[in-house]
Amino acid sequence: MSIVIRAHFDGRVIVPDEPVDLPVNQPIELEVRQGRSAEREAAWQRLLSSRIEGLNISEESLERENLYEDRL
Repeated sequence: MSIVIRAHFDGRVIVPDEPVDLPVNQPIELEVRQGRSAEREAAWQRLLSSRIEGLNISEESLERENLYEDRL
């Protein structure tokens, strides 16, 4: 079983940001990854929501028959 628990380090221990539904004394294994700052998260969301301009190729043009038409 795998779950993601958001937490912070208070200088001494890792503290979950919300209640965790685990049995008391349950052995667990942690993988620590540094979270994104609010500024970095906002930049990431702007990137994901922006429209990336590029080639405007129709789906029909990308069909296999049309891509390899000259090779048949």
